Amino acid sequence: MSNSRHGTHSPFVYRLADEVIYASAKQKATGGSKSDLLIEEIAAYYGVAIKQDQSVWSGALDVSIEKLDLEEVVDLQHHFTFLFLRDIHKNASTTKMWNLLSKEDSITITIDLFYFGIVCHREGQRKEHFKLRFPFWKY
Repeated sequence: MSNSRHGTHSPFVYRLADEVIYASAKQKATGGSKSDLLIEEIAAYYGVAIKQDQSVWSGALDVSIEKLDLEEVVDLQHHFTFLFLRDIHKNASTTKMWNLLSKEDSITITIDLFYFGIVCHREGQRKEHFKLRFPFWKY
């Protein structure tokens, strides 16, 4: 587990942290929650559209962790570039679900940003779980 970009041993996650999550904002964003703004930045960086509909398989899925079970997440990770799972620490059951996902062998990368988590399947990458600080200062 890594707690900052400097503790990451994954070039993919390090670049995400350095060039998006912790990068200086080009302009002060207005409107939307801080989580919404960061999710939009991550999706824009990778050139993927954000979806809320699980039946449209492409881009990034943005959904509350409460609406999914473990098997659904395992299946969905193969159909979307990213899964943005909201409310991962909302209560004991969502935290338990997030912890199960981060330990699931078939899920390659999990990134915990406290308010939401990111699930990403990357071929050839070893399984890793990252815990990064949410960039409150950025917005």
